[in-house]
Amino acid sequence: MKEIDPKIKTISINSAIVVGVLSFVAFLYYTQQLTSPLIIFIIGLLIISPFRKDSYFIRRLIMLFVAFFVLWIFSIIGSSITPFIISFVIAYLLSPIVSLLEKRKVPRWLSSLFIILILIGSVTFVFVLLSPQILNQFDEISRKITTVVTAVTSYFENQKASKILDSIGIKNEYIKSLVEQELFPELKYLFSRIIASLGNLLTGISTLARQAINAILIPIFSFYFLKDFEKFKQFIRSILERKNQKLLDDLMRINQIFHIYVSWQVIAAIMVATLCSISFAIFKIEFSYILGILCGFLNPIPYLGLISSMIISTLIVVLVGPENVWFQIIIILATISIVHFINAYFIEPNILGKRVGLHPLLLFLSLYIFGGLFGLIGLLFAVPTTAALMLFLNDWAEKSGVSMQ
Repeated sequence: MKEIDPKIKTISINSAIVVGVLSFVAFLYYTQQLTSPLIIFIIGLLIISPFRKDSYFIRRLIMLFVAFFVLWIFSIIGSSITPFIISFVIAYLLSPIVSLLEKRKVPRWLSSLFIILILIGSVTFVFVLLSPQILNQFDEISRKITTVVTAVTSYFENQKASKILDSIGIKNEYIKSLVEQELFPELKYLFSRIIASLGNLLTGISTLARQAINAILIPIFSFYFLKDFEKFKQFIRSILERKNQKLLDDLMRINQIFHIYVSWQVIAAIMVATLCSISFAIFKIEFSYILGILCGFLNPIPYLGLISSMIISTLIVVLVGPENVWFQIIIILATISIVHFINAYFIEPNILGKRVGLHPLLLFLSLYIFGGLFGLIGLLFAVPTTAALMLFLNDWAEKSGVSMQ
C-alpha cells in the first residue's frame, strides 16, 4: 500500500483541525453557549494542558485559570455553601484545642463533640438572652439621636437663641443652615453607617441562627470537619510533598501566622466586648451592650480600633445626652484604655510574640491600602496578609544577600 506524502498528510490534518474548530465554534454560537464561562474554561484548559510539561508559563497559566474559575464558582453558589464555609472556619480555629486534648488521650470525636456542644450553648445563650436587649438599644440610640436633632433645630428657631447669636455678630439663619445642612447630615450618616454595620452583622447572624436548616447543619458539619481536620491537612500535605515541597513549606508558615493571628483576634474581640460591656453595665453607662460590642468589633484593627472606639462611644453618649454625661465619658475612656492596655501590652505579646510583628509605618501603610481596596474586611486581614508577604520578601532578601535589619 502506497504511503501518503507527509506534506499532504500534514495539510489534511491541519484542514481537519480548522474545519473542526470552525464547526465547534458555530455549534457553540447557535446553541448560545459561546459566552458561557464554563465552556470557555473547559476549552482553554483542553487547549493548553497538553503543553504543561513543556512550559513553566503554561503551568502557571493553568493554575491562574483554575484559581479564577474556582472564584467564579464560589461567586455563583456562595450562599449555598455558606454553612460549609462557616463550619470550616470554626473547625480551623478550634482544631488546635482538639489536637491538644487528643494528646492527652481524649478521643478526637469526643473532644470535637464536647467543644461543638459548648459552642452551641454559648451562641444560644447570647442570642436568646442578649439579642432582644441589643436590638432594643439600637432602636433607642436611633430614637434619641432623632430627638437631639429636633431639639437643636428648635433651639435655633427660638427667639432667645437668635438674640444671643445676633449679639456676637452671628446670623441665626447661617447657624441653623450650617447645623441642618452640614453638621447633622454628616453625623447622621456616620452613625447610620456604624449602626447599620453592627445591626446587619447581628441581624444576619440572628437570621442565620433562626434558620432551622442552617442551625442544624452548621454544628453537624463543624463536628465532622473538626473530627477529621487533621486527616484533611495530612491529605493536602501528602500531595504537596510529592509535587512541590517549597510550596508546602510556604503554606505551613503562612498558615501558622494566619491561624495564630486570626484565632487570637477572635478571642480578643470577645474578651474586649465582654469586659467593656460588663464595666459599662456596672457603672450604668447608656447602651452598655452596644458600646461593648462596638469596642470588640473594632478591636482587631490596630491603633485605629482603639481611637475609633473612644470617639464613636463618646459621640453616642454626648448625642443621647444623659444627665451625668461627663462621668459616663470618663468611665468609657478609662474602660477602653485599660482593657486595650492589658490586651496590647500583657496578653497579646505573650501569645503573638514577634511572629506577626510589623514596623508601625508598614502597619499603617497596609491598613491604608487594604482598607481602601477591601473595606472593613481589608482592615481586619491587613496585618496577617502583610506579615505573610514579608516572609517572601525576607526569603528574597536572604537569597540576594540584602540586609532587612
